[in-house]
Amino acid sequence: MSAFDPGLIAEIKARLRIEDVIARHVELRPAGNRLVAPCPFHQETKPSFSVNPEGGFYYCFGCQASGDIIEFYRAINGLEFGEAVEALAVEAGLEVRKRPEYRAPGEISRSQCLDMHAQAVVFYQQMLGRGPGQAARDYIARRGLAPGIVERFCLGWAPGGWGELRDHLRRSGFSGEAAEKAGLVSKSAKGTFYDRFRERLIFPIMNLSAQTVAFGGRSLTDGDGPKYLNSSETPIYIKGEHLYGLYQARRAMSHSKSVLLTEGYVDVLSLHQFGFENSCGVLGTALTPEQVHRLSGLVGQVDLVFDGDNAGRKAALRSAEMILTQGLKCRVLCMPEGEDVDSVLQKNGRESLLELSAQAMDGLDYCLRQLSAEHAPKDVLQWATGFMTRLKQLDWQAFYLPKLAAGLGLSETELRRTLGDKSAAASAAPASARLEQCKPSQLDRDLLAFAVRFPEYHGQLHELGLGRALATERGRIFWDKIYGVNPHEVLSRLDQGEKQFYVQCQMRTDVAVDDGQGEWDEVRDFLRQTGQRRELESLNLGLRKARLSGDFQEELRFLALIQTKTQG
Repeated sequence: MSAFDPGLIAEIKARLRIEDVIARHVELRPAGNRLVAPCPFHQETKPSFSVNPEGGFYYCFGCQASGDIIEFYRAINGLEFGEAVEALAVEAGLEVRKRPEYRAPGEISRSQCLDMHAQAVVFYQQMLGRGPGQAARDYIARRGLAPGIVERFCLGWAPGGWGELRDHLRRSGFSGEAAEKAGLVSKSAKGTFYDRFRERLIFPIMNLSAQTVAFGGRSLTDGDGPKYLNSSETPIYIKGEHLYGLYQARRAMSHSKSVLLTEGYVDVLSLHQFGFENSCGVLGTALTPEQVHRLSGLVGQVDLVFDGDNAGRKAALRSAEMILTQGLKCRVLCMPEGEDVDSVLQKNGRESLLELSAQAMDGLDYCLRQLSAEHAPKDVLQWATGFMTRLKQLDWQAFYLPKLAAGLGLSETELRRTLGDKSAAASAAPASARLEQCKPSQLDRDLLAFAVRFPEYHGQLHELGLGRALATERGRIFWDKIYGVNPHEVLSRLDQGEKQFYVQCQMRTDVAVDDGQGEWDEVRDFLRQTGQRRELESLNLGLRKARLSGDFQEELRFLALIQTKTQG
């Protein structure tokens, strides 16, 4: 359920013109009743990007990027949907009313937590520039990090005292209890509060709105504490959901539709410094489904750049499997033994990583190679069975079955027999048939295209049984999502494929808008005929059942009804 008041999105679209927002990023030129430009989401020179100012939609005929003003703002800035709505609402001069945030007694609000983190960022940055931060400045210099990178990623220094940040926050009106709930201080057994991060190089972790939600800290000494220390979970930070550097990488990721995913903080910084700005990191934990989902909103391909040791190879194997089963393309850049991406870049420069990228392995091939090198064939087949099972969509199974069979040195038939599970049974049908189950038929597409372009007919389409006339489940699901919904709200209800279809229909240039009545006559006649045919089939079924049961009176009744229908 949306956290925004109803009508906010419609009001944004009424106040802001989509062409004005898009014109900030590309030069739009008129072409009939459309505006065209080279696409801002992929590299091209020809103007395949088309904007319909009247309908409020855009569509790229090259990369199929599509949507409304909110989707464009979200995609071009690498934001979440809600963040895009809030930003555009502010730009439109609208008050963003959201449902009240529930807060248990004694808890701090998200806004308080964000405020404390914002103050902590400034505090740590100031400490880095002062005398106590000399050790951190020396470390930064040894790692070859440029001042611009340090500033862009807001690096800082947590001094060695036990209460310097605590006292700084207290002077700003925040109690020790509040700072503890924000994850910035800890509480001793005696009940006193002390700084969580002490004598550490600080890496702020930001959300896509540039708000700091957590910190990572690296010790620069050989003390008793852990080398890396990360924030605990708070009202604004859940472990496994965020990625380091995602905010800084968001625009480059949106443009390239790919991301270089690595493990360490400094690895991310080095990648950005050497021009690979579509890079972010997994924050020292194993990659999670939530992180992959977050990436999928920006890119279609993930390139793994993990360390060239045994631990790095195992992490790449786990991560590649997860990425592939989430429907994204995956490649693995294999680092030399004992090297990480930072050392490769510092020793050999940008070209060395470009060469490794050119030699990158397909994610599935990498998984099979690693498994085959360390496990018996029966274990590899067991992994393949699990992999196919985790592919939730039939078209993904259809796509990967021949690739998996080739990688295992089997025919598709042999692999299906070996798998012997539901995924194999689903894959046993021809690929074209499996895909047809997932995609609306051409007839469905024609009917739904009319429904998209002429929402004023939704009521009549429903009465004539459009939902029952659609041949595929995917088509029926799409109709349920758009039926009776305000056109300004529709896109937020659709998945990516549905959005593309919806906008394609809106952007059609082969049918004039005033042709709606003629199209409606054809659609209405078809639905009436379909309904009559469906009713006649139902009557014939009833007749057969009556004959089988020996109910003569019921048989006569059905015969009379059928005669009436066929003569009428």
